[in-house]
Amino acid sequence: MKHIAAAALFALLPFAAQADQRQDLVDGMAKCATVNDGVARLACYDALTPQVKAAQGEAPAAAPAAPPPIADNRPWYDPDRIFGVSPRDQTKPEQFGGENLASPPPAPGQVAAAEPPPSLDSITATVADYSFNPYDKFLVVLDNGQIWQQLESDSGIKAPFHKGEKNTVTISRGFIGSYNLVVNDDSLAYKVRRLK
Repeated sequence: MKHIAAAALFALLPFAAQADQRQDLVDGMAKCATVNDGVARLACYDALTPQVKAAQGEAPAAAPAAPPPIADNRPWYDPDRIFGVSPRDQTKPEQFGGENLASPPPAPGQVAAAEPPPSLDSITATVADYSFNPYDKFLVVLDNGQIWQQLESDSGIKAPFHKGEKNTVTISRGFIGSYNLVVNDDSLAYKVRRLK
C-alpha cells in the first residue's frame, strides 16, 4: 500500500512542480513591477528571462473539462426555436431585444443555472436623448445605455417626445421577433429595433 501511495505522489510531482514554477514566475514579475527605478526594474525582468523561456517550452496544463451542454426542452415546432429567437434567455433589462446583437463569449468556468429566471416581455426606461431623421423616424438613447431605432417601414406619424421634459418609453415584444415602443404612455406604438 505504501508503494502505491509513493508511486502516486511521484506521478503528481511534475504537475505540482510545473504549477509552482509558473506561480514563481508570476510572483517574480509582480515583484519586478513594484521596483521604482527603471534600470533596476528592467534588470529584474531580465533576470526572469530564463524562467520565461523555460515556461514557454513546457506543455500547458490541461484545461478543465467543459460543462455538458444545456438541454433544449422546447418542442421542435416552438417559433422561438424555429426562428432562432430566444426571449426566454433575456432575463435582465440590458439583455432585452438583444437577440440580433452579437453575443458575448461565455465566462470561463461559468456554470448554467438549474432554473433560469422568468423572461421579460417588456421594459420601461427613461429617455436620455433622442433625435429624428429627415423622415421623422426617431433614434432614442435610453438611460440604461440601449439604443433603439424606429423602423423605416413604420407609420408616418411623428413620435410625441416632449422637448425639455422627462420622456419615458415602454418597449414590448411584438409578433415574430419584432418590438413595439410606446412614448410617454401614448396610445400609438412604433415598430423599433435595437442597435445597441
